[in-house]
Amino acid sequence: MFAKNKVLNGIARATRAREETLDLLFKPNVSKRAATGDIAGLLKALQYKRDQRVRADAAKALGVAVAHCAVPALIEALSDSYAYVRAAAAEALGQITDQDAVTPLIGALEDESAGVRKVAAIALGRVNERQAAPFLVAALSDDEWIVRRAAAEALGELRDTRSVPSLIDALRDPVYDVRERAATSLGGLRDERAIEPLKKSLSDIIPAVRKAAALALKRLRGLRVMRGRIAQYGSTVRQS
Repeated sequence: MFAKNKVLNGIARATRAREETLDLLFKPNVSKRAATGDIAGLLKALQYKRDQRVRADAAKALGVAVAHCAVPALIEALSDSYAYVRAAAAEALGQITDQDAVTPLIGALEDESAGVRKVAAIALGRVNERQAAPFLVAALSDDEWIVRRAAAEALGELRDTRSVPSLIDALRDPVYDVRERAATSLGGLRDERAIEPLKKSLSDIIPAVRKAAALALKRLRGLRVMRGRIAQYGSTVRQS
């Protein structure tokens, strides 16, 4: 038995040594391919099964390169067995901003990894397709605050006023990062329904939330003044 175990251990060591050698010889150099703009090489690296770090780095490089031809492969990478790779693929799709990625990124909002869900939400905000709004509103109720904050940020990017009631609710989130982001997004949406809730946020216990609410109210009040001036001008024109 001892001799058999010794043989098996020797085989295992030899196998590991062989794998390490193969990695050294054939492992894709993602940095070099990215530096030379080798998109085809990066796409091959995205398929490299032996190392998830290579796949993740390739996905990130394709995003930085804004390689639209890589969208199908990156969508496929959203199903990678490693969350790190899935998150990198979602981030890349957000940088490329291809409409074909919207539905897969919406699906990624249901990923088992909170990190992937967060990146998918941010990516949807960058792609800026309003069909994602209801799904991002649902993400405001995610169990993980990092996802809720990302959803609040993305909804601000979409500028879809249908999300205003849900963002107002997010002003009462137990995590101040979410409340702060919700206030900022409401300021960007410039919907007067948010004025009174934002006034209440001026009394938030966290200074960052109070500041975000104050800045949002400043934008909303500026909008109200502008609308008043436009209405006054219109009345003057009609009278003349």
